[in-house]
Amino acid sequence: MRPSYQQRTQKVGRMSAATLALTRRAQALGKWGEALAGDDFVALPGSELAGWFPPAGLARLVATWNHLIRDETVVGGVVRERRYGRLLASRLPTGEWSFTALAHQAFQQTAEHIPLYDGKARMFSPIAQETLADPVLTALIATDLAIVCAVVPQATRFEVGLHQMRVLATPDAPGSPTPEGRHRDGHDFIGMHLMGRANCAGGESIIHRDGLPQTRMTLTERLDSVVVSDTRITHEVTPTVADGAIGVRDMLLVDINER
Repeated sequence: MRPSYQQRTQKVGRMSAATLALTRRAQALGKWGEALAGDDFVALPGSELAGWFPPAGLARLVATWNHLIRDETVVGGVVRERRYGRLLASRLPTGEWSFTALAHQAFQQTAEHIPLYDGKARMFSPIAQETLADPVLTALIATDLAIVCAVVPQATRFEVGLHQMRVLATPDAPGSPTPEGRHRDGHDFIGMHLMGRANCAGGESIIHRDGLPQTRMTLTERLDSVVVSDTRITHEVTPTVADGAIGVRDMLLVDINER
């Protein structure tokens, strides 16, 4: 049976809405990529980014932060929970990204970048395999990669390190998202995504660029994010202060290195 005029019109309308959404997404990624290329960092509003993912899927991913393991390697009395995982990202001829889980291993940064740990390898609990394969997580990583490729358009393969982190603050002890202070992490690029925040103040992100004033911002809404060229800027986050209860700041850090 031939579709009615109304059915054909509704189908065209749905297609137009989907096309419009893709166009707006492409425009946003292009704008953010240009900002990263020009300024060495870019802030992404969570109010826009969150709309790119199914609410139920985003909620499923966020819930995994309730199953992190105490980080026993952190120093200075900081209370932090953490998991770590790695993916290989490969760009397909279509422009889409495929992801392959890599073997779990210790995380290591040079003493030059992070003197606090003196270059020692630190073994964190692994991110669950089902979380590494979560379509919302991989779509968020693909967003970071699309932005990064404005700076390195020739790149087709990246090693991606993923850190699920929860920093806790109590009325007697502030949280310390960056106990190492102002630093570089030793990666090509880093995506920093706020996954949740409750009962705390502070946690201001500071971007340092040589010869320029500091840029300061506080990530407050889910998926408020920053992508930085880690080789060109330094960065830090001020302590979080509990607001009458245990303060929680959940972050996803995405280490991106061209391979």
